[in-house]
Amino acid sequence: MTIKLLLIDASGFLYRAYFAIQGLSSRQGEATNALFGFIRSTLKLKQDFQPTYVVAIFDGPSNKESRSRLYADYKKHRPPTPPDLIQQMLEAERFCKLMGIPTLACSGVEADDTIASCVRWAHDKVESIYISTQDKDLAQLVDNKTLLLNPHKDNLLIDAQKVTELYGVPPSQIADFLAIVGDASDNIPGISGFGPKT
Repeated sequence: MTIKLLLIDASGFLYRAYFAIQGLSSRQGEATNALFGFIRSTLKLKQDFQPTYVVAIFDGPSNKESRSRLYADYKKHRPPTPPDLIQQMLEAERFCKLMGIPTLACSGVEADDTIASCVRWAHDKVESIYISTQDKDLAQLVDNKTLLLNPHKDNLLIDAQKVTELYGVPPSQIADFLAIVGDASDNIPGISGFGPKT
């Protein structure tokens, strides 16, 4: 039997759904847009891929701490997380527990750091690892048994060849590439005058 591990970037799903889906609320008037999007995506992934194991991974408490120690301006341009999104994140964790989906959140680090640790730990224990995310940083983890899975693009599977096609460099060079060209979403400036084409 092929053992398939599905790692869900839960925090990424929730953030995306929060801004992409508008106008949903409970009878009590509490926002449910992010929670709705997260639940819908998670159930569809389980149905489409039938993983042996699935883990939902969340940002931990004080999740920017480790990166801010390295670079003080990391994500400094972003506004604070809206309170109604924080509440929906807590509800998403509760949903996972009710569904029997294990959750992980490590203090001081973001979900993608925890996902990378899970991939390293599981690499020799399973046949296939699927990382469901839209975070391009995680493309550096792609190899012969680890694929990125984008459920928002018809379950697009991203292997090493697709990483090169999308970013112009193989997975092993993604970290260097992003360090050079920068990453506006994380407030990382990169090297002045260097971009994807130059």
